[in-house]
Amino acid sequence: MPIIRSSATTFAVMIFFIMSIIGWFCGLSPATCCSRAVGGAIITYIAITIAGKGVMAIIINSIIKSKVNNFKEESNS
Repeated sequence: MPIIRSSATTFAVMIFFIMSIIGWFCGLSPATCCSRAVGGAIITYIAITIAGKGVMAIIINSIIKSKVNNFKEESNS
């Protein structure tokens, strides 16, 4: 699922920079900004990957059920 990983990576990088900039404006030290931003990016990547896989599983399952129902209707006719 390269699309999910690509999206997760993009959002994780965005979160990293957003959290870094917010920490910098709040006057935190660079090490604190970096560690919090890395943590946020990792959590974002994991959350989007898990959610994306879940959504894809639901979509694929519904497509399979639809095809099976169509096949059953055709065989009953």
